[in-house]
Amino acid sequence: MLHEIFRRLYELLLPPGRRDISWLSTFLDFAHFLSLLLRNFTIMRRPPPSFPDLPVEVLMEIFQFATYLHDSESILPLDPFIPQQISHNALGPNTALSTVRTKCALVLVCRSWRNVAIPLLYRHLVIRSPRRATLLLSSLTSRLPTPVGTTPSDYGRFARHLEIHTHSRGSDTYNFLLTICRVIQRCPNLQILSGSWNHALPYGFRQSISQMCGSNVRELLWSESYPNYLELAKFMTDFQNLQVLDLSRVTSAYDDSAPLSLPSVQALIISTHAGSVSLATSISMPKLHTLALRLEIQKLDSKSSNYLKSFLKIRGVALKTLYILPLMGDQNVLEDFHILFEDCSCLETVTFHVNSTPTFQHPSVRRIGICGLNSDAFEYGKTNNGNTCLKTLADRSLYPCLETVRTVDYLVENHTSSLDHFIWWSEQFEHRGVDFQDGAGVVWMYNETQDVQCADGVPSNGYSKNHE
Repeated sequence: MLHEIFRRLYELLLPPGRRDISWLSTFLDFAHFLSLLLRNFTIMRRPPPSFPDLPVEVLMEIFQFATYLHDSESILPLDPFIPQQISHNALGPNTALSTVRTKCALVLVCRSWRNVAIPLLYRHLVIRSPRRATLLLSSLTSRLPTPVGTTPSDYGRFARHLEIHTHSRGSDTYNFLLTICRVIQRCPNLQILSGSWNHALPYGFRQSISQMCGSNVRELLWSESYPNYLELAKFMTDFQNLQVLDLSRVTSAYDDSAPLSLPSVQALIISTHAGSVSLATSISMPKLHTLALRLEIQKLDSKSSNYLKSFLKIRGVALKTLYILPLMGDQNVLEDFHILFEDCSCLETVTFHVNSTPTFQHPSVRRIGICGLNSDAFEYGKTNNGNTCLKTLADRSLYPCLETVRTVDYLVENHTSSLDHFIWWSEQFEHRGVDFQDGAGVVWMYNETQDVQCADGVPSNGYSKNHE
């Protein structure tokens, strides 16, 4: 159509003797090609689609879920009765390294995401060497450019957990300690402080730490290789608002009779070392209700056993939750382990590793969590720590008030080949009035309408699951 219009206009305008318009077709074809090229170029230059304009609160929830790591949020073990889920991610659950990488990636996406992700990036700070401490301090004291000049970064106000390690060279120098003090000074909202020191610390350093963050810190883990235990105990009691205290790395006995008190501590982590238990015994903790006992020695000697009995006699009356954390490496049942918790008359929840199964008789325990189980523990006729543990718990004479047994890190949907064996144990516990749950809080049972059975009397299919 356009070609025809130009042809007629051309015939009207040109003199009668000049009617050759063959060039017009070539010109129009070239113009059509340019128009197509321009249109394709416009499509290629189209800006990429923008991210959904989500509220800041929604973005924060998404980013927190994508970067969650329990060790960054608390030094207390994760509640074993939180239902576990199967990970559909090929990389598996978050690790410390993957979490940091994700946070760094979120910060670089766009300005709006950066504003949301920056508080998460600086929430958990880890210092592993003097060089990292210097770089961190430089970041906390840096100045950001603005239209009217520069302004302090103020990143330290986002920090909630500071973790300090001193395994590298130069960690025992005065400059390193000074850098640590300056970092803490830049973090006014610290709630968790973890310090592991491979050398003796000057008294003034501890005093400076307690003055700068003693009123804010809620969870404290402090370990020294060559401490003055009287000074160490007084340093810990300067944190009067503590709710979680970790004394598991104290090794030498503390025998001072000076009255010490931490009125707000609700959860305590100790080890079977005499020093850890003796220091915990000397501190008054009227609100204590949760105890995590880390098995650091394979066999309790008389000194450690006496200290532990003394501690439980004094503090055990108020305990409601007990974690028995396993010995790393060679894990075996401690001898005379059944005599340790007789004074915990209000105990309701116990969690332990299958290789450290307590066999004490207790009248008030209602919930038990088992870690470290594998499929072999549920097979008939096998003798192993897992099978022995299940038989022990099935004995109602030991735990007459028992209501729930959960395999904390064992999910049936990850081990479908052992489903029949797991259901067999569920039925055994059901006959005794106990819910036998997997890590997701599911009680697996057979359908009542299913009549097909194996030769050993156990149904082969037709199962159902009931959530807690």
